[in-house]
Amino acid sequence: MQSQLNMVVRQKTFVAQLNTRPGFSSMPFSPERTKEIQSRIDARLRSGQANDWEVSFLTNMAERFQRYGTETRLSKAQYASLHKVLKLEREKPAQTRSAADDGTSQPAPKRSSRAVQARPRPVSVTRAINAPRRAVRKAQRQIMVPLVIAVGFFALVGSLFESSNSRSTPYSPSAVPSSQTADAAYVYVTGTRVNQRAGPSTSNAVMGVLSEGGRVEKLREEGQWTQIRSNFGTGWMATRFLSLVAPSTERPASQDRSLRASDVRIIDGDTVDVRGLTANVRLVGFNAPETWKPACTAEREVGERATARLGQLVRGATSIEFERVACSCRPGTEGTDQCNFGRFCGSLFVDGRDVGSTLIAEGLAVPYRCGRTSCPPRPQPWCR
Repeated sequence: MQSQLNMVVRQKTFVAQLNTRPGFSSMPFSPERTKEIQSRIDARLRSGQANDWEVSFLTNMAERFQRYGTETRLSKAQYASLHKVLKLEREKPAQTRSAADDGTSQPAPKRSSRAVQARPRPVSVTRAINAPRRAVRKAQRQIMVPLVIAVGFFALVGSLFESSNSRSTPYSPSAVPSSQTADAAYVYVTGTRVNQRAGPSTSNAVMGVLSEGGRVEKLREEGQWTQIRSNFGTGWMATRFLSLVAPSTERPASQDRSLRASDVRIIDGDTVDVRGLTANVRLVGFNAPETWKPACTAEREVGERATARLGQLVRGATSIEFERVACSCRPGTEGTDQCNFGRFCGSLFVDGRDVGSTLIAEGLAVPYRCGRTSCPPRPQPWCR
């Protein structure tokens, strides 16, 4: 009995010291506030929109609230970061909250109308003598700074104007035929994604994938194939996918485009962040194991391998193509939390092949097909 009493005393002493320790929040969390914070942390992590720092920070906060509940204590910096990330509203003080719940809120006491008169500060003789000199220097600074900025701006504009004039060259009639001859040696790709092959046949190896509107050098034709030179080197492409005229319309950059490895950030085995898009992208056609709250240890291990493999495919790719597709959600909900946690949907092609096909072939993902407005339960074969 005595040991239990001592334990209770130590716990109360620890909580009291923690509440009075500098830099920590002394306001305890109410049960409602604790549930609200835990719910928002879980929703934020599930959305897939948190960056690496937010994922680490929110995971730590989730473990702390899970362990201590309403007795959780945070530093001022942690509490401010939690407010910013979760966009929490400031909680009412305990006395105000309880009074509002009881309906017995009392008006705040009026402040005394007697104003506290500040004692006049004595002015030194030296300060009074130097006051006019300081005023003159302040006026000079207020005039000279804008004047220096204006002079520098006009000098920069003048130098740019002179530089542009010095680079102008006189008209040369002989330059026109050579320019026209150079343009005539180039053609444009008219297909959405067209393979460049090592030889004039579909049985030859794919050297890379070119997007619609790509400009390549035409070397010669052989039957239904044309020899071209592009960033992938010298190869062949079907003549029907080439034209002397550039396509009249261009695809929106956010819908279908070529990417560099630095444009893609890997979230997990089937979710990426594409530069230029306002939300993460859920890759369609396959399902990779979860790394956030997996159902079992095996799923987490396979999920980490799938994430690492997807990053390896992107970093070692010769060409990367992204295609935006419609999500399988109710009409009017795409782009909101009611559809795929606010994520976009799309396909990622590395060297002409869907990354989902590679992960499925290597046992790091399984096929996953959705309907027009809904998706079936996600398969979890890794926990069997």
